[in-house]
Amino acid sequence: MSLTVAAVRGAISVPANTVEAIRTATSRLLAELIERNQLNPAHVVSAVFTATPDLTADFPAHSARQLGWTDVPLLGATEMSVPGAPKRIVRVLVTVRDVPRGEKLRPVYLDDAAKLRPDLADLAPAATHEHRVAIVGLGQIGGSIGLALGTSGRWHRTGFDARRRTAASALANGALDEVAATLEDACAKADVVVLATPVDSLPALVARAAAACRPGTVLIDTGSTRRGITEALAAAAKRGLRACGGHPIAGNEGRGFASARATLFANATFALFPVRGAAPKLARTLVRDLGARAQVLKPAAHDAALARTSHLPYVLATALARVGGAAAKRRLAGPGFASMTRLAASDPRTALAYVRANRGNVEDAWRALRREVDRDVKRLRAAR
Repeated sequence: MSLTVAAVRGAISVPANTVEAIRTATSRLLAELIERNQLNPAHVVSAVFTATPDLTADFPAHSARQLGWTDVPLLGATEMSVPGAPKRIVRVLVTVRDVPRGEKLRPVYLDDAAKLRPDLADLAPAATHEHRVAIVGLGQIGGSIGLALGTSGRWHRTGFDARRRTAASALANGALDEVAATLEDACAKADVVVLATPVDSLPALVARAAAACRPGTVLIDTGSTRRGITEALAAAAKRGLRACGGHPIAGNEGRGFASARATLFANATFALFPVRGAAPKLARTLVRDLGARAQVLKPAAHDAALARTSHLPYVLATALARVGGAAAKRRLAGPGFASMTRLAASDPRTALAYVRANRGNVEDAWRALRREVDRDVKRLRAAR
């Protein structure tokens, strides 16, 4: 078979001039180009990106790097301003090697950019989503779930947040397809409902969501400790829901939707806690489309582990920040202090909720750490 180098074009509209909106849209465009043409990403030779002048928050080429195109030459340019031209458009020309001679690659023009190529309407798949997800709570975790699922293009994303401004921001930045007025409205038509609020609010929220969902809906939370949530999910399962506990082991000290990232869950562990039998298939599909890796765990084993790797570290970071804060203000602290106290900047509303809920395991972890520290200090004395 004779092989050759070929090129294919694509374009997509971007909902807002923000870093996340540009990266999410561009990643979706590149993924669609690869999937629709059944290309091997390793065979990409180069990519040339252009953006309309109203997209200044980021370079679209950054999305290609995040997708693993680390050795591919990339070029970016700003288009001329043309009166009447569509707003916020990213275009790309991808060159690929080892394409069978005579094979025609299919251009991809998505969303409002499809108006640029009406001749391709018959070639484009129907603009339908495979699944409907409701995301309740649009902070860092909920917002990142919306952004990540937007990249896959397979989910219709409805969001609800008690703070209307947060929901509006999530919609404007491409994390949602629509905002629901109430939690009940968000849950009514969903195939999957994801609850992403602080852990102390989750038990009551599980019960409220369960009452609003259709039988058979997958109900999953994102709580980093399972106390109280496991029991609430079991009650939801009795109502006919496919309830499954969940915890994406990802995140940082950022706060709110402003810290949400489409790549937050890339290669991260997403712990699943099935209530009955195996984890629902749709829950695993959601985890996969987030870019995470599902791991089924027992709630008790999870809480004991997270006390040592997340909850106690938060307590230690806040204590160390208090102990060394005065010296740090006098510029007597290096990067080591900054690294060890990074978690102290976390949202205390969220962090204190999971620490308190898991306090028994945190106390066990503290006793284990003290034994280790005491042993190391004794060794220091012996080394004199």
